[in-house]
Amino acid sequence: MDYIIRRCRTLDDGRVETYTPMKNADGYFILADRAVDAQHNKAINQFYLKDTAALVARLRRGGVSLRMKGDITGQPNLISASEIELLAVDSDDPFASFTEWATEADDKAYRDL
Repeated sequence: MDYIIRRCRTLDDGRVETYTPMKNADGYFILADRAVDAQHNKAINQFYLKDTAALVARLRRGGVSLRMKGDITGQPNLISASEIELLAVDSDDPFASFTEWATEADDKAYRDL
């Protein structure tokens, strides 16, 4: 099963910024474990995962933060697992990735048929 991994927050101007997982230059997700040191942004606390399924399992377990990047500000942040949404996507659905079809204008057009 595929997942959408995100965190949304409302900016001061009312726009909603969506944070998505960052990867390092080698293609690994960057996590930090507070059990190693309370200051989770230290390099000694970081560990890396390549597999998305392993990432989802680790986030569900909790106790870690994931390095994520905002789509509006471009700001990278370590975000706690408890604040991250894990949305299951049915990969058998051929229209699951066509989010541009899910617009209010399309809904109105279909109502008016």
